[in-house]
Amino acid sequence: MTINSTTPLASRRILIVDDQPSIRGILELALSEAGADVWTADDGPSALRSVADALPDLILLDLVMPGMNGWDVIRALSASPRTADVPVVLQTSAEDFASFDRAKKHGVAAFISKPFRLGEVIETCRRIFEGARPLQGRTVHSEEVPLAQVRDTSGNLLGVGRLLDVGPTGALLDLEAVLSLGQSVSVIYSEAASTLTLTGQVRWVSRSGDRFQVGLSVRHD
Repeated sequence: MTINSTTPLASRRILIVDDQPSIRGILELALSEAGADVWTADDGPSALRSVADALPDLILLDLVMPGMNGWDVIRALSASPRTADVPVVLQTSAEDFASFDRAKKHGVAAFISKPFRLGEVIETCRRIFEGARPLQGRTVHSEEVPLAQVRDTSGNLLGVGRLLDVGPTGALLDLEAVLSLGQSVSVIYSEAASTLTLTGQVRWVSRSGDRFQVGLSVRHD
């Protein structure tokens, strides 16, 4: 199958792990239409049995499940050299700030927030297959990471850093300065010789040495 704009996930094997049949069905349909070979599991034990039979290229994992939750699944995957490097994308609430640091420490590749947009899910998967790991501060290898200015609502400069990832509803920044949760900011950056601005609110902050990764919920101006 030839990869093109209508099949950005062609020939990729994706395992969806979610205890809600409606979410599994919606994701399976969307990812299949994008070209992926999709498997599903309705709980953690079923997911681990599935990866024991055949390795997926990526796992979309619900965090909150009865019995064996998403953290338990991640620990089990990390404990085996065979599955430790399979990228995991966590599905969780956009308000679940406490999980971001924990997920980063466990090597999770990215988050998708419920309720999610299917186009954003597909784009996140596509970027990960190209080498990006947004939650780990790693962008697609072939892309130059754009510099970004962060300003408050009065136009005051809060910091300069790198825009690691940006999607329809969220963005990830690497900064020297810490921002406050809930703070409204504007991010100004250049792309394809154009100056772009997005505005939004700080949803989470994670410290890495003397730098900070900042997750935003955004709207594009």
